Amino acid sequence: MDLDTALQNLPPNADEAMVQQVFSKLFLQSLGYESLETRSEFSVGRRAVDWAVRKNTGAEDIFFHSQKEPYLYMEVKGRTENLTEGHNHYLRHSGQLKQYLLAPQSNTVKWGILMNSLNAQLFRKHGKVVHPSLPSLSFEDSAGLIKATRAKIEHPQSGLVVTVYNNKGGVGKTTTVINLAAILSKLKKRVLVIDLDANQGDLGAALNMPKAEGEMVSILFGEQEDICDIKKTYKFSHPRLKNDYGFDVVLADRELSSANDRVINETKLKQHVKPYTLLKALEKAKHEYDYILIDAPPGWRVFSQQAICSADVVLIPARHDNLHSLQNAGMTIARFLPVAQQALRKYGYPGPIALPIFLNNAHSPTDAQIDVMHKAIGKVIRANSRYGINLTPYFYPKKKPRAGSQDISMISVPYLAYISQSDFMHVPGVFWHKTVHDQYLNLVKEYFVA
Repeated sequence: MDLDTALQNLPPNADEAMVQQVFSKLFLQSLGYESLETRSEFSVGRRAVDWAVRKNTGAEDIFFHSQKEPYLYMEVKGRTENLTEGHNHYLRHSGQLKQYLLAPQSNTVKWGILMNSLNAQLFRKHGKVVHPSLPSLSFEDSAGLIKATRAKIEHPQSGLVVTVYNNKGGVGKTTTVINLAAILSKLKKRVLVIDLDANQGDLGAALNMPKAEGEMVSILFGEQEDICDIKKTYKFSHPRLKNDYGFDVVLADRELSSANDRVINETKLKQHVKPYTLLKALEKAKHEYDYILIDAPPGWRVFSQQAICSADVVLIPARHDNLHSLQNAGMTIARFLPVAQQALRKYGYPGPIALPIFLNNAHSPTDAQIDVMHKAIGKVIRANSRYGINLTPYFYPKKKPRAGSQDISMISVPYLAYISQSDFMHVPGVFWHKTVHDQYLNLVKEYFVA
């Protein structure tokens, strides 16, 4: 039986067992996996994922027998389970798949598929990040679904695009980008940093690098398609260091600054720039870098929208002593990201997801200040519930209400990592201050690397 025949034979209300028995293995075969390259009910700790697969490499390496080093998991659901993005069923089942992918037994797994024979979606694992690699696709176009999924699996990109954003300014976005780039470079990761805040250009100034002169304009207007063509390199060396460290940078563009007499205004940009413009310009870079970090300007205009639409994930810093930064963090997740996702899905892109919000504090808060902050966060969570978004996991990722946990701790970078002297020295704090180094190493391990 072929895949399309199996689809026709499934009843509209086929349960999980029937989809698993009649359809799921045929789907894996259509993705290029033979019977001896698949294993059903694959043990992941105390639970089992429906399928684990990996290509065999020879007669002595048969995955069906060895069950070693799986490459892809697939979780199967019944047709009555709604896998539309954002639906409660989808959120629950995609969360379950994410748990499988991040389990200690899953170090070699790079991909996950969630499917119910009506829809299927491919997820990618990059370090500790799991994000959609494709939008949820319908089996009404089974050939297109299979082609898109196989292309991603068989030609994986190495880079993860992380946009650092808050609609509110003054929360340390640029400091975060610079020090994340620095610590990742010390971990031997290939890093590209993009400064999209043309009005400020603080990132280049902090590294003692001048603004670009029209290069980003050429990218946004499609005159140049590869962002790697306009990159510069920042290097740091010190006699006490065994190695030189550094990363590549795409600098803010002077011609996009409102201080420039020839400024390209917002209306003109909107006429020419598509949601995916910068995203497509990053295609080659995703094969050359491990991490692409974008410093997004505040507000919700063309440059911030391009930064968000280009991202796989969005990292949102906030301040404990700044109510508006907390409110805007919630607004970003509940309102802005869904707009970007909807715009991009029309063109076959899944759109970005949010990572948990973290505190980027300018000084050490008191218990009383923390209490005030938690009360404010409660109001933000309740205010945004009308958009159908539960923000609790984004503010309190370690809280497990089903287990009765009251853990309302937040991920944070303490005040010692927010060091103003770095700008004067034109050196990321990670490279010259041990405390800064350790704080950002903790942040990177919290979000990105094992």
